[in-house]
Amino acid sequence: MNWRSAVGSLSTSLAFLTRIPLPSFLFRDHIAASSAAWGFPVVGLLIGVVQALVLGLLVALGLHSVVVAVLVMGGSIMLTGALHEDGLGDVADSLGGGTRERKLDIMKDSRLGTFGVLALVLMAAVKIAFLMSLADGVPWSLALGVLVGASVVSRALMTVVWAVLPAASAQGLGSQRPSLVTGLVALAIGCAVLVALVPLAGTIILVGTLFAIITAVAFALFARWQYGGVTGDVCGATQILTELAFYAAALSLMS
Repeated sequence: MNWRSAVGSLSTSLAFLTRIPLPSFLFRDHIAASSAAWGFPVVGLLIGVVQALVLGLLVALGLHSVVVAVLVMGGSIMLTGALHEDGLGDVADSLGGGTRERKLDIMKDSRLGTFGVLALVLMAAVKIAFLMSLADGVPWSLALGVLVGASVVSRALMTVVWAVLPAASAQGLGSQRPSLVTGLVALAIGCAVLVALVPLAGTIILVGTLFAIITAVAFALFARWQYGGVTGDVCGATQILTELAFYAAALSLMS
C-alpha cells in the first residue's frame, strides 16, 4: 500500500465514522468503506483523544462531574453523528420480530420503538456514570488511557466482526464486507495502540479489552443466530456494546 492509498483509506474511514468535514480531493480514488476499514481503530484513537481533551478542559474549568459527563457524551455523539447508537437502537427494536426476515425488516425501519429507546437510555446511563467517575478526581492520564482504549478496541472489534460474519442481506452495508486481511490489520493496529496505553492504565486496559472481546464474540454468535450474519446496524451495535463492556470493567476497577 502506498502513501496515497493509505491517506485515502484513512480519509474514508474518518468520513464514514465521524462528521468531520474533509476536502474532496482526499476521496478522488473512491476507496470503499469496506476496504478502508483497517483505519477504523485510527479514527477511534482520534475520537478517544478528543473525548479526553474535552473532559480534561471541562474539569479544569471546575464544572460539576454530571455536567462534564453530559457534555463529553453529547460532544461525542455530535462528532460521530450517532452512527453507532442508531445501530444499537435498531438491533434492540428487531428483538420484537418473530422471524429472521421480520427482524431484518425492523432494522431497516427508521422509526424507533420501545426496545430501541430503552436500549439507548440504558447505554446513556452507563456512559454518563463512567464519565462522571473519570471527572471526579481521576488523573487525566488514566482518563486518557481508558477513553482511547475503549474507543480503539471497540472499533477494531467492530471491523473484525464485520469481516468474519457472512452478510445477513444482499443489500446494505453488511453485504460490502471487508476482507479478512483488512480485519486482521485493524486488529493489529488496535493491539499496537493498546500496548502503548498500558503504562497509563495497565490493568484496566487489559481487563477492559478482555471484557470487550468476550462481548464481541457473544454478540457475533447472537447476530449469526438471529439474523444470519452481519448488517450495518449489527456493526454499530457491536461498537457500542464492546465499548460499554470496556467501560463497565473500567468503572468496576476504579471504584
